[in-house]
Amino acid sequence: MMTRIPLAGMAACALLLGACAAKPPTQTPVLVQTPPRVVVVADPQLAELLAYQGALRLMTPSELVKAQLDLAKADHAPHNTLRRAMLQAALRGPGDLARAQALLEPLATATGKDAQLLAPLAQLLGSQYAELRRQDEGIDKLNTQLRDAQRRIDQLNEKLEALKNIERSLSVRPAAGAPK
Repeated sequence: MMTRIPLAGMAACALLLGACAAKPPTQTPVLVQTPPRVVVVADPQLAELLAYQGALRLMTPSELVKAQLDLAKADHAPHNTLRRAMLQAALRGPGDLARAQALLEPLATATGKDAQLLAPLAQLLGSQYAELRRQDEGIDKLNTQLRDAQRRIDQLNEKLEALKNIERSLSVRPAAGAPK
């Protein structure tokens, strides 16, 4: 199934892509023979940037580092800054999403020729990275709670074992006044 959607501009394209990626369907899905596809034909530069982001998801960590080194040699044109942000977010190490957001902030508010294309995409990616950061913080909080609960379980198991040892030692001793 292919649907052609006329777009009023790049902002509509970015919003459409964000809506598809960010919101789950509100209706019960219908079983179809082939998965539905949305094809958006827009500016070639936008298509290239979106393809770049898709390619990043398939790269191994070592390939991501190599891509980062290669991109460090590129000029500081806005589209390369957007690539740097995408790559930084793909690394997903501590602070990488925050650094990616920092790279996107000037692009999200940019004006000029490239702004029609890059600003909506930068805004979209910035909001996605912010959501990923919130999710990561929630996961970190849950992991901390899990570690605390495991420590408490370990402490309780130690106390239980100590009580069992006391019980064993009491059951081995002869009762007072009993023949030895």
